[in-house]
Amino acid sequence: MLRVEVREEGQPALPAVDIDDASFVIGSGPGARIRLPAGHALAEHARITGTRWRTAEGEGDIGDGVTLEVGSYRVRVAPAPAGAAPSPPQRTESLARELMRSLLGDGAAPALELLHGPGAPSRRTLPPPESTLVIGRGDEANWIIIDEDLSRVHAEIRRGWDGTRIVDRGSKNGTKLDGTRITDAPLHDGATIELGNIVFRFHDPADRRLRPPTAPAAPALAPAHRTSKASFYAALAIGLAALAGLAWVLSA
Repeated sequence: MLRVEVREEGQPALPAVDIDDASFVIGSGPGARIRLPAGHALAEHARITGTRWRTAEGEGDIGDGVTLEVGSYRVRVAPAPAGAAPSPPQRTESLARELMRSLLGDGAAPALELLHGPGAPSRRTLPPPESTLVIGRGDEANWIIIDEDLSRVHAEIRRGWDGTRIVDRGSKNGTKLDGTRITDAPLHDGATIELGNIVFRFHDPADRRLRPPTAPAAPALAPAHRTSKASFYAALAIGLAALAGLAWVLSA
């Protein structure tokens, strides 16, 4: 198993990721296991296979550890400590979002927008990773909304290094995510959250930027094509009528 640490030049390293894949990619493409912002890395900037690394510039053994320079990032790959467990896929997804946030700068932090309920419309930026935003109508909450639909401590938004999650705290009216009642679920950009009759929208610019583009809908048939079809059928009808007339004359 290998441990990967990513550090932006001049910044502290982000939490490490432990990977037990036999082969994985470091780059900006959607298939990269360690995904870096486009413009700093190629889609497949480096490939790690077994105990070797390979880039367009060269290849070599990882040995006790090697640091790859990828744009303004330094990626260190080394054997993981004994007893380390593989990081879940959510951890590498979260790493990509945090790197994108540093690239986007101010305003890139995830946020919660109150769409319906007392105090709407309003918006709160989520605290840094490993922090929790508690929503409810009691003093225990740090986003207090005075509404009888809310429990005193209704739900928590937990922003961690493995992503952002919403957790219901045993509320009387429940918590819904995109219309489905949940107790604990990950959040993605654009998600709708309902706490009783209180409605929020979750925003995450980094998550939005990293999503693959949606395939465009198939274009409607152009008017010129419709006109060509209509002309073809009209000409066919005229031709058939002419043949029928000729047959009638010959048979007379």
